[in-house]
Amino acid sequence: MELKKRFKYYFIGLLLGGLLTFFIFKGRGCNWLPGKRVKETIETSKIIISDKDKCLLDCNHISNETVYQLIDEGSISFGESDTKVRNYQFTHKDLVLFIKINKSDTTAVINRIDLPNSACSCSNADENAYQLLYQPNSFVLKKLRELSLSIKKNVQCELDCFGITTADIDSMFVNGTVLFNQSYPNRIPNPLYYIQYQTKKGIYLFWLEQGATKTRLKHVVQYNPNSVAKGELLENVFNKSYQLKDCNCN
Repeated sequence: MELKKRFKYYFIGLLLGGLLTFFIFKGRGCNWLPGKRVKETIETSKIIISDKDKCLLDCNHISNETVYQLIDEGSISFGESDTKVRNYQFTHKDLVLFIKINKSDTTAVINRIDLPNSACSCSNADENAYQLLYQPNSFVLKKLRELSLSIKKNVQCELDCFGITTADIDSMFVNGTVLFNQSYPNRIPNPLYYIQYQTKKGIYLFWLEQGATKTRLKHVVQYNPNSVAKGELLENVFNKSYQLKDCNCN
């Protein structure tokens, strides 16, 4: 075969391969990279930390938001990590910590922190007692508002019924209060959040679902926190609204 024909077939194959790759992986970004996969696994796990390590963070004025920012924006040093036991070193600015992924119980444990101030008085804190490290309120709201917002016709009907404007929704994504105790931030594949927000007309409860590219507003109801019994699920607030036909939007 002539050299020109070989080059011709080579470039045709290269072009077709490039087009197939583009359409197959379109919209997936770099999610297939090892570091990205590790971060996504940790972000969808319950992050726990010992009382002693939490004391060290507090002593160094390191907030939950800083830790989650490190996970989101920091780099993973695979050379310093123990990948066999899924214990990864994260580095961001001056903060270095190790997070071990426990696949069996969907938790990620912060198990070592390298901090500039090691003279903290944390010797009395229990290193065998653990607590959840909740995502900061502002961190969750930021993630949700960065995605495009999806509102179906029946939900728009609810918004119109309660007089909730586009400006109210924009403000909710900045000033709303995530009810973490009743939300499901580690739900796979779509984390679910209940957000409380007060407009000039009253207090409302927003039911939001985080997708891969969209934040879906599922429902909104009027909300009186004092009317919810201890231990009562917030789903009941929505069910009661449907039964009373507050808006007739179903």
